[in-house]
Amino acid sequence: MFVDEKELTIRQVFQNFSMFKCHTNKRVVRPTLSGVVELTCHVDFCSAKYETLTAFYSHLKTHIREGKTVACPYKHCSKSFTVLSIFISLMSRKDKNGAEENLVESVVNPGVSHESEQDQSDMQIDPPSDAGDEQEIYPEIADESQFFKNLALFYLKLQAKCLLPSSVIQTIIEDFQEIHDISQLHLLFKLKEKLITLGISETDTNNVSEVMKTEDLFRTCNTQPLKTNQKRKTVFKNSFNYVEPVQICLGQNEAGKECFVQYVPIKQTINSLFHCQSVQEQYKQVHSSIGPKDILKDVWDGKNMAENVLYQTESSSLSLILYQDAFEVVNPLGSGKKKHKILAVYLTLADLMPHNRSTDQTQLVLLCKGHDFKYFGQDLIMGTLVNDLKDLELNGVTLSDGKVYKGTLCAIAGDNLGSYNIGGFVENFSRSSHFCRYCDISREAFHADPLIQGTKRTVQSYSDHVQSSEGQSTSSGGVKFDSVFNTLKYFHVCQPGLPPCLGHNLFEGIVSSDLALYINHLVKVDEMFNYLGLNWRINHFKYLGRDANDKPCAVNPEGGKFGGHAVQNWCLLRMLPVLIGDKVKNPGDNEVWQLVLQLREVVDLICAPAISNGQIAYLRVLIGEYLHCRMQTFPDNPLKPKHHYVSHYPELIIQFGPLIRVWTLRFECKHTYFKQCLRKLRNFKNPCSTLAERHQPLQAFLSAGTFFPPAVSVERGTQ
Repeated sequence: MFVDEKELTIRQVFQNFSMFKCHTNKRVVRPTLSGVVELTCHVDFCSAKYETLTAFYSHLKTHIREGKTVACPYKHCSKSFTVLSIFISLMSRKDKNGAEENLVESVVNPGVSHESEQDQSDMQIDPPSDAGDEQEIYPEIADESQFFKNLALFYLKLQAKCLLPSSVIQTIIEDFQEIHDISQLHLLFKLKEKLITLGISETDTNNVSEVMKTEDLFRTCNTQPLKTNQKRKTVFKNSFNYVEPVQICLGQNEAGKECFVQYVPIKQTINSLFHCQSVQEQYKQVHSSIGPKDILKDVWDGKNMAENVLYQTESSSLSLILYQDAFEVVNPLGSGKKKHKILAVYLTLADLMPHNRSTDQTQLVLLCKGHDFKYFGQDLIMGTLVNDLKDLELNGVTLSDGKVYKGTLCAIAGDNLGSYNIGGFVENFSRSSHFCRYCDISREAFHADPLIQGTKRTVQSYSDHVQSSEGQSTSSGGVKFDSVFNTLKYFHVCQPGLPPCLGHNLFEGIVSSDLALYINHLVKVDEMFNYLGLNWRINHFKYLGRDANDKPCAVNPEGGKFGGHAVQNWCLLRMLPVLIGDKVKNPGDNEVWQLVLQLREVVDLICAPAISNGQIAYLRVLIGEYLHCRMQTFPDNPLKPKHHYVSHYPELIIQFGPLIRVWTLRFECKHTYFKQCLRKLRNFKNPCSTLAERHQPLQAFLSAGTFFPPAVSVERGTQ
């Protein structure tokens, strides 16, 4: 084999340089593990054991790649690592100073000792020197692909998570590259000086410098594949689980301008999700526990899922929950009101554990402008989504394990306005004759007897109302048109498929208005306390845990309802007996105070994460009793349609499981990302396209790691 003369010279230079390092006055000992002990991983929820340091270090590296923090395994070292390269560097140059017995004491946590790879008699030990602070470095070959991936992930994080404009990212890259180049020039200059002092020729030192410049990974990545914004986008799409949004042309609006909707293909999104190992584990865990239960804990325990033909016939199936809502990305009270209002559709899997459905795995499905949705209609906007759902029902999707999974919708969550729009019902439910999407009660019958319910809506009755409404100027039974989602084989809006919104119906509706009415009566009629004292207690009460993040706002004496958001009102309802309970005289005989306690109990049962069939029956009685007492105590303040909606909650719990599993507030947190995105980027020319192109790289960044932490295994202790 022939070797190039230049390459041979460079090799000799490095060999001479390595010999110079190895002959410095210090001990060279490579630590290995004794054959009689084990190394135990101390990372949370992991207790893996290894017999060699090499295997142990490799195991710790996997934790760092997963995004976990790894503490230094050596004694008397308090450092921790989240960057793989730093961990590798420090592990390869742990302090080797002092005598050999000191080395044994400075090594890995309990039960670990160091020995050389050879017997003690074969060790080459140089005499100690005064240079005790020097450390021997055992270089490890860098993984170029891993370095490139980590650098690309860093740039992806700046773009998707930190929401920096592409021009800012480009400036950061160019400036850091200049700083890195200056550092490299200084390093090469010092290296040349050192080589010349060793008697190496200037030609050879120049060759070494050229090799080091050529092998500079940071410069190579920044000047080639990650140089420009377009090249970085190409890398993101090819290297990570990136699902590209599709722009669908809707046509021209009334002003003659072309309009578009941004759609993220739902089957590709599901496929991308299941590339994550933690999602696969969650799926197996959920489906292994499906079965009839006396206590309802999740949507899988409801009748909708148990009676769905697809889930009964397909062993490998997917259950989807959609959420649709419109939100403002600018000040909703200013001159831009409704100008940039956007309709969003999100997706989550019911096949995940309940506490993981509202985290970063919530996926974007569709974005369009609010006035475009009104102009072009539901069929055109949602048509592509519905066609993909039909294909998912019929042909399924092939996931990473090679199996074909069929799936369908189990619910479409949303506020009242959005749900009525999706379901094809009359949206003016505050004035329309038929205001309920669960029964066909009329407004006249409700005012005559607020405690009764109409005939339950069914698929057949819905179809009859649709046929009666065709060609008519008025709706029949509160139904305007047939929802496009009713064309699905295993879903219908009257199964029911539109769960209630606890945040708007309960906390920003009944709790907000009724509790304000009760407090006003206790202050002005019973004169038990005043608003000043109540607000002082609300502001100075020591809230703990999550309540500290949602402290109730002050009560306005002139307001007909509370001004806080849903969780603030919920917190006030729970804390009210603690805040003013000592001020209530004869609480057992005070009808208004008893209404407060009844409302509190009703809310606790409705929002329970787990509820038994007996508790559902008790809740039905409790709601009826509360509505009756509320109507008798305050006859001048009639019940509202939201009071009627609450009367359906017991039967809806039987259909959907605990309603807290399908409430909308956790989905609404997704709006925050899009609002921050536009406010930072300040690009309102085509906001839907901007938001979709920003969000999908974020999901690619999140899927590069793990969505969910490992499950905690709790075992009963023994005495």
